[in-house]
Amino acid sequence: MDDKNQLEARLNAPVILDRSHHPISRRDIDYDALKVLYRLSNHGFIAYLVGGAVRDLLLGRRPADFDVGTDAHPNQIKKLFRNAFLIGRRFRLAHIRFQGGKIIEVSTFRRKPDEEELRAEREEERRAAAEERAREDAGEAPAGPSFISSAASPSEPQAEPDEAPAPDDRLVPGVFVEEREAVPPAQAAPASPAAEQNPIPIPGRPPLKPIAFGTPQEDAFRRDITINALFYDIATYSIIDYVGGLDDLRRGRIRIIGDPAESYTEDPVRIWRVVRHASRLGFTIEEETERAIPSHRHLLGTSAGSRLYEELGKDMKSGHSRAFFELARRHALLPIVLGEIGDLYHRSDEAFARLAEGLAAVDAAVARGEAPAPEIAFSLLLWPWAKTVLAGVQGDKPKLLFEAYRQTKPAAQIPKGIILNAVHTLAIVESMLEALSTGRMRWALKKRIHYAGASRICAFLVQGTLGEGEDPFGRIFDSRFGPGRTPETRRRRRRRPRRKPAHGPAAADPAK
Repeated sequence: MDDKNQLEARLNAPVILDRSHHPISRRDIDYDALKVLYRLSNHGFIAYLVGGAVRDLLLGRRPADFDVGTDAHPNQIKKLFRNAFLIGRRFRLAHIRFQGGKIIEVSTFRRKPDEEELRAEREEERRAAAEERAREDAGEAPAGPSFISSAASPSEPQAEPDEAPAPDDRLVPGVFVEEREAVPPAQAAPASPAAEQNPIPIPGRPPLKPIAFGTPQEDAFRRDITINALFYDIATYSIIDYVGGLDDLRRGRIRIIGDPAESYTEDPVRIWRVVRHASRLGFTIEEETERAIPSHRHLLGTSAGSRLYEELGKDMKSGHSRAFFELARRHALLPIVLGEIGDLYHRSDEAFARLAEGLAAVDAAVARGEAPAPEIAFSLLLWPWAKTVLAGVQGDKPKLLFEAYRQTKPAAQIPKGIILNAVHTLAIVESMLEALSTGRMRWALKKRIHYAGASRICAFLVQGTLGEGEDPFGRIFDSRFGPGRTPETRRRRRRRPRRKPAHGPAAADPAK
């Protein structure tokens, strides 16, 4: 090997930390994720714990999800796990389901998509978003995961019967006793490579370019930020780092893999993820990664609205929503994602201060293990804006508020059902606040299904914390105006009896 090839090999060689140089133990890894990792490894496939799970374990945090990366193709994974369900059209993932609704996601290593693949993926996103909007306008329920491949029903997941590896780092590979015959990689390959890689065709749509699988190194470089591209190898118990993620973890910084401008252009949602991880971890954003945000943040508006809502939902229930919105405001992302509502929060310190207080209450509830329902969380997100709309408004307030929301043109496509729940809740909240100032309450509102959520939100607006119990607003109202004010039954109006003529029918006509 000449000097040039030797230098290139050294530059491309990963940083590998063996077991003695990192803190991750298999005791920290989810029991079912270990079962998946070992089954893949024992059948001759590469099996890595990937993504945020490795990052969180290195930081001493409990991961929310345990995802697995492998060189096994989707159909090979399907043959190894009878409780695996393949999802997706372009790039099929395996969801391996266990009891209790737990899902371990297994993906095949893939390379960075080329321009043609990126255009096809964006077109699929736009098409899916248009179909979702059409379903919402028609009043249909949201569609569930499509293209599920399994002989069994996904609503009846089965747990794998294999015994789990012992929770000891001295355990050696190969401890599983398989109840089925081993399937070596060569035998597990599908009969037709085209059937393995080609996206699932849909009648009436143009065919998509087949997905190109890749190596672990290529898979690492296609990811978004460096600290999310670390691998834990179950075969050697080592950490593998191709992109400098270990160094960034030590420095406490968020850095895009490759050129930030190119990365943001390929997928603008990466801007959102940079802000999310910086706010959640308290990390700084690397200089070039941050410098490219102002010139590319407008591209967030071109992303699929359903995808932006999915990202927004993650942050609303993360327990770090206030920190995220503060950093998103600093980088002027709110007007793009939330339209005129976000513009209000970006321009008005007072409105954003009220929003931050509401988000802090949501975060506190999540920390207690009492994550509020979506209608409560999104009601608190909308309240500082809704308060200005409802001021002095008469008539059907939920309808007026819903129409006002639609005119704000948010890029994030929050489901219609959540918005309707929120506007009905906020209309009741406004009535409650008025009752606390006048002492007169329309107790008929107590019969509405959104009353309970409105009661908690009103308690927060008055006392600073989301109320507990059956009716926190009722308790506040009684403490101010006295107990015993319960929903009143309307009295039937007594009709006055008709007067009878004094001297019979003839007396009614004075002309006779």
